[in-house]
Amino acid sequence: MKHYTLQRFVKLNLYFFVLYSLLTAAWYAASGRFAADATLAAGEIVFNAAIFSLLFSLSILVWYRRAAIQIPVKELSIKQLNARLEELGYRKLASGNTPSQTSTYKPAPPGASVFAGKVFVQKKADFYLIEGPARYVKRIQK
Repeated sequence: MKHYTLQRFVKLNLYFFVLYSLLTAAWYAASGRFAADATLAAGEIVFNAAIFSLLFSLSILVWYRRAAIQIPVKELSIKQLNARLEELGYRKLASGNTPSQTSTYKPAPPGASVFAGKVFVQKKADFYLIEGPARYVKRIQK
């Protein structure tokens, strides 16, 4: 899928920024840190949350880097591919009303981590193009 890594980065970054800010603000409120200087404390929370979310988002993207492989259609049927993806901990998403050539699979813990991201499978004329986290995609070929 086009720009999937960028979308994941933005979503993860926003998620970690908001959660870190909320949890830190709750801690500062409980410890009375807002009583002295609320604007200084809020600025500190935003600055620390920005750094934390950037570093944590980048580390998740590096940890679950993406890869794409091609598997010949003769080597593997779609049922076998679905079975292998289910073994790895991925569940097929419903495609909805629009018929698409791309099948999307989402991670289903505890088999695959939620941070791993989705797997996309496109059926071409002679092969399946599988795009997803490198550590899981490489296991499909075996």
